[in-house]
Amino acid sequence: MLRKIGDIINMTPDRRFVVKLATVPPLGLTVYDYAMKRLGRLYDVIGPVKSPYGLVKIDPGLEDPGSFVGKPVYVREVDLRRRGGRGGHGR
Repeated sequence: MLRKIGDIINMTPDRRFVVKLATVPPLGLTVYDYAMKRLGRLYDVIGPVKSPYGLVKIDPGLEDPGSFVGKPVYVREVDLRRRGGRGGHGR
């Protein structure tokens, strides 16, 4: 089962996704698209607590990462349970 964490709003020149987070999962989780394609790993959360952004290091094997800008991203529920994260707002 997947849980949506936000939407990709941009890709940086050094191949990172900027995600507008709806919920903040634990760092280090793998993020996926709806089809369970592995996009990368969440490695940082930035911005104000009420409006956080996540930085995702893009998986090296991902073809055409720019095509994912504007699309939602997800984490697996099982990964959240393993890491003890509930995916609440704020940090």
